[in-house]
Amino acid sequence: MKRFCVFALLFASAIAAPSDKIIELYQKKEYEKACLEGAKIARDYRFDETFLNAYGISCINSDYIDFAALAGIYLRSTPGSRQNASYILTIAFQKKLLYQSLADGIDLGDTHLPDTPHILSKAFNAYAAGKYEKRADGSFYIDAGGDQLLLDSLTENSRFKVRIRRLSEGRVVEEHLYW
Repeated sequence: MKRFCVFALLFASAIAAPSDKIIELYQKKEYEKACLEGAKIARDYRFDETFLNAYGISCINSDYIDFAALAGIYLRSTPGSRQNASYILTIAFQKKLLYQSLADGIDLGDTHLPDTPHILSKAFNAYAAGKYEKRADGSFYIDAGGDQLLLDSLTENSRFKVRIRRLSEGRVVEEHLYW
């Protein structure tokens, strides 16, 4: 009987839905892995709101903003899902506008979007409001409510990227790249 229970448990875990694996990775805070694995199955599970929430937030937390946008599009069934969709799509829109501004010189002067705690959102809102100091190296120094950020762009492997660096005591402690 003991062998049967062990076999049944192993069999059940082997046939668990792939979406369950993503939810488990999200719960373990393995956001990058949850996002990248979830991207492979996102369209197949587009009606599974638990999966979409875990997948979308994992992608936001690991800076794969474009992957997160797919979850944001499909989330709609509950108030919490709609709130997460708005959060995800706000950050995706801020990323696209910031990219366009830095790459193409577009002025974001009158652009007002919701504040979120995400670093990209903090940089976007300060930059759009003109609350920055342009430095000699072309970067923008932003003091965003206790966060000191440097916003600039770079080209790697022929790809234009927006870079946000978080500073602590004048030193870079975190870097985020968006393309």
